[in-house]
Amino acid sequence: MKRFRGIAMSALMVMVLTGCGKQETVEVPELIEAVGVDMDKAEVIRMDLSGLVSYAAQIVPSIEDLSFSASGNIGDMRVAVGDHVKKGQLLATLSGNPEKAKQLREEIKNKQEENADVNKQSRYDIDMLEEQLKELGRQKKAAKEPEEKKQLRRQIVEAEENIKIAKEKLRQQQELQQLEIRQKRAELSETQAEVKSSKLYSPISGEIVMAVGGSGHMVQGGIPVLQVANMDAPRLKTAYISAAKLAKASRYVAVIGGKEYRIRVEEQEVDRRDAEMGVFPSNTWFDFEDGEAADAKVGDSATLNLYTDSVENALVVPSNAVFGNGKENYVYLVEGDAKTKVPVTTGTKTDAYVQIETGVKEGDIVYVED
Repeated sequence: MKRFRGIAMSALMVMVLTGCGKQETVEVPELIEAVGVDMDKAEVIRMDLSGLVSYAAQIVPSIEDLSFSASGNIGDMRVAVGDHVKKGQLLATLSGNPEKAKQLREEIKNKQEENADVNKQSRYDIDMLEEQLKELGRQKKAAKEPEEKKQLRRQIVEAEENIKIAKEKLRQQQELQQLEIRQKRAELSETQAEVKSSKLYSPISGEIVMAVGGSGHMVQGGIPVLQVANMDAPRLKTAYISAAKLAKASRYVAVIGGKEYRIRVEEQEVDRRDAEMGVFPSNTWFDFEDGEAADAKVGDSATLNLYTDSVENALVVPSNAVFGNGKENYVYLVEGDAKTKVPVTTGTKTDAYVQIETGVKEGDIVYVED
């Protein structure tokens, strides 16, 4: 800082004779000797340095996008924008046949009962055939005449064959029944999945901030029809920050009310063709690390700090010691009362300090502009 002492004026009253013999009073300045010039200066030092880029941020609620897994027409929209909902609350349904699953369960039950009756009759028939076989055996044992015994042996063979056929018929009959039941159950599972996908439940407690259409509105599976804001899960929103800038940062910090909070960036997807055309998302989103959002309130403002280009043991000077004309940067080395302009190469910069890569050495004294 330059300080100067100027000339002080004191009024001296002197008498001056004029050509007419008259007298008049005039003011004569009194001179005060200059006392010199003071100069602000700083020493070139070493320190760990991180570049800092700050962005304005807003604390907003986490948003849950809700969509049906299947396409169809909305049968019942039970909420509207502004409504507060609870976790597990039914929000909307797709139109369809809600009785189909009930009908299939009834069909399966009836079929199982019918199959049980049919199989019971088949087993009774087999029991009768086996009882006939036993009777033929007893008759053969009691027969005296060779011809009678021969006739009974033929009947026994036929009875044994009939029993084999009846048992095979029952086995095939049971396999077919099981196949039919499996098909009905598969159809029931598919129907139940459709019924489940036709109902939209809230995964969180929060506030409805977006709702698409109403009863009869056509929706596509996977496309959000409702959005629920979770006020208890705040996050940060900033203007779009490029992936290159984010990758360059060593860490991200949110500053709220003078206090720092650890955060992480949400992965950004930018279409290559959009990027080539200069079309980028409007915002970048950050989530608080676990347990870090206790004091963050939705609606408040914050500052996002990106710390970049971290350098250990960097050679630095105050930011206002570096000058430039757009083509080069330079500092003024101070030796005694003399200042010497020296070109420098700069590196990482903060609001307070600038890294000097070439041009000066540790311990040099540089001029600092006030």
